[in-house]
Amino acid sequence: MRTGQEERVTLGCSDGLTVIVGPETEISVSGILDGGTRPFGLRLLDGIAGFLLDDGSPGGVQVTTPSAVAAVRSTQWAMQVDRQASAVFAREGTVFAFGDGGQSVRLGPGEGVDVTPQGDVRPAVSWGAARIGRFSTLLGGDW
Repeated sequence: MRTGQEERVTLGCSDGLTVIVGPETEISVSGILDGGTRPFGLRLLDGIAGFLLDDGSPGGVQVTTPSAVAAVRSTQWAMQVDRQASAVFAREGTVFAFGDGGQSVRLGPGEGVDVTPQGDVRPAVSWGAARIGRFSTLLGGDW
């Protein structure tokens, strides 16, 4: 799916997952996995997407980008790709981000991480209001 410059799309899934796809974003479903025992898979090729996953959801979500992978269960988080670099932000809960170089980081509420186009994971840091605000503006009111 691709969104235009001023478009956002909200996808509601039956398992309690909501995906908010921001403007100028390309995302694809990489797999719907069996029986809720493994994560639902998406590929974020460019742009930004937010993910809201209910506490009672049986599975999880795994999102891959050109330089990183993030995997979660029951949390609220967002991921952005810009020029092959990735940024992951945990609004609530815990998010695990993995770079293509094998490094990983655990994010708690309010923390984010940048992953270089080469897959190098930077340290997790608390994101300030300005950076969180940019994500929120791009994702809109559903996030």
